Amino acid sequence: MRNAEQDRESQQLWSPDDIAWDSIRLDAVDRQEELFYLVTVASFIEITSDLYTRNLFEYFIDDTEITQWLEHHWEHEELQHGHCLKRYVQKAWPWFDWESAYQGFHAEYSQYCKLDLLEPTRSMEMAARCVVEMGTASYYTMLNRLSTEPLLCQLTGYIRDDEVRHYKHFYHYFLRYRDREGAGRARVLRALWHRLKMIDGEDGLIALKHVFMASHPGETFDMRIYRRLQKRCRHAAAKYLPLQMSIKMLIKPLDLNPHLQQLALPVLKRIARYILA
Repeated sequence: MRNAEQDRESQQLWSPDDIAWDSIRLDAVDRQEELFYLVTVASFIEITSDLYTRNLFEYFIDDTEITQWLEHHWEHEELQHGHCLKRYVQKAWPWFDWESAYQGFHAEYSQYCKLDLLEPTRSMEMAARCVVEMGTASYYTMLNRLSTEPLLCQLTGYIRDDEVRHYKHFYHYFLRYRDREGAGRARVLRALWHRLKMIDGEDGLIALKHVFMASHPGETFDMRIYRRLQKRCRHAAAKYLPLQMSIKMLIKPLDLNPHLQQLALPVLKRIARYILA
């Protein structure tokens, strides 16, 4: 009989060994401060996936299929994302003290990542997870398009594909619990909107804070600095965001008919462009 480790390895689509780490083109990332922040913040959040997994594992403790997938696939792949992004940051920006900056982030953020922040029902938590995976798939698609550095393009392409696959798993589990709990479209919409409002939540703010403080020793970080850096990063990323893909993934749990989807897409794209401007 196959054990969990063998099963995980059989589905592993890529590994750090597939990346030629010494081939990085430093000239393609030099003096790109926005890219530095975008990649480093992502490395902090991804490598902290054990906190998210612990909460989800407890929430779905009696659903063996979900907990085994979370433990043997999702967590492993998310942590791999974090370790690879960390390795990239250390090679691309060797002056940055990743370890000490991350220690500060983890100490602060771990106080916020609590089980009681999850949605009140399992179907709605799975809908919320779809929003999270939509966000990460869109983020790495954006990074893949933004970067001119080949190694980062390869890495973000691998991570993007993983995040799309994770979305499909969470969507499958959402459908199961939606039918079991009889969750209507209005309740799903509220859960999607609630999680969407958290996209720029504590994790991103705290990560940006500790990246800034480590790269600007002696300077004070406040909300003015945060808004300035956030605006710069959004401006750099805006034209590379896959808006149509993101919106389709976002509204998929609403199970709209094709006609309504066609009507909604251009309106939502305009709203998204306005928010990101």
